[in-house]
Amino acid sequence: MKLERSDRLLRRVIKRFIYSQLAVRDALMILFGRTAPLVMFNVEADPPSVYVNFSIRPDRLQALAERLDLPDGLELAPVRCIDGEEPFHAITLNAYCVSGLVNGVRAEWSTYVRDAEAGPRYLVMEAQSNVGSMDPVNIVTRAGEMEHGFDQGRLTTRVTSSSGGAFVLGAHLPATDERETLRAAPEWIAANDLIYWRNGICDRTFYDAALANSPLWRIPPHSLTVQDGSAWAEYVEPEPRHAVLLSARTQLAISPWWNV
Repeated sequence: MKLERSDRLLRRVIKRFIYSQLAVRDALMILFGRTAPLVMFNVEADPPSVYVNFSIRPDRLQALAERLDLPDGLELAPVRCIDGEEPFHAITLNAYCVSGLVNGVRAEWSTYVRDAEAGPRYLVMEAQSNVGSMDPVNIVTRAGEMEHGFDQGRLTTRVTSSSGGAFVLGAHLPATDERETLRAAPEWIAANDLIYWRNGICDRTFYDAALANSPLWRIPPHSLTVQDGSAWAEYVEPEPRHAVLLSARTQLAISPWWNV
C-alpha cells in the first residue's frame, strides 16, 4: 500500500517522538545508576593501528611495579601477544586513529595485569590524544602532540608525553603481497575485555570480530627505527620484541568506568 505524503509525515513524527523518549529513558537510567553507559566508536583502517611490544627488563620489573603503585587486587602479569610465543612481561605502545564520539589520533602506553578473576588485562599507564578527551585518571585530558600516518608503505608515529619526552617510530613495509602476517594470541585479544587505569578504575570493552580475526602485518625489524624518549624507556629492552600493524577497521563499544 502506497503511503500518502501526509501519512508518511505523521509516521516520521511518531518515529522521532518514540525513539527520543527511549533515549531520554536511557539517559535517566544512567543518571540514577540503573544501567551503564555504552559509548560507540571506530578504530579506522587508514592509517592502520600500530602495536609496538617491548619486553620489560627482568631487573626493572619490580621498579615498574613500585612506580605504578598498583591498586590492591592487581599485579603485573606476563602476556602472550602473538600466537605460539611464550608469555612475557610487556609494555605496549598502541597508536591509532579513532572516529565516532571523538575523532583524532590516540596513543596509549600499557602494561598487563592480573585481577581477582583472570588475566592478563590491559593497564593504561599513559594516554595521549591530539584532541581533548576524558579518562578516569585526569577526568579532562588536554590535547597533546601526536602524529600517526601511513603513506606509500611508510609508517611515521610520534607521541610526546606529558613529561616532554617523545617516542618516534619510523618503518617501511614491503608490498602487500610480500608482507609477513601474524595472528594475535587469543589472550592478547581477551586482555581488552577489561582495560584498567592506574587508579584501579576499569573500562569494559566490547569489540567486533575484526579485532580477533584480522591478520597482523609484521613490521620487518630491519626497517624499523625507534627513538624512545618516553618515561617508560628505562624499564624495557631497547629493541621491540615485535611491532605489528592492524589494517582492519574495528568497531568497539566501551562501558566507561565500569567498576565505579
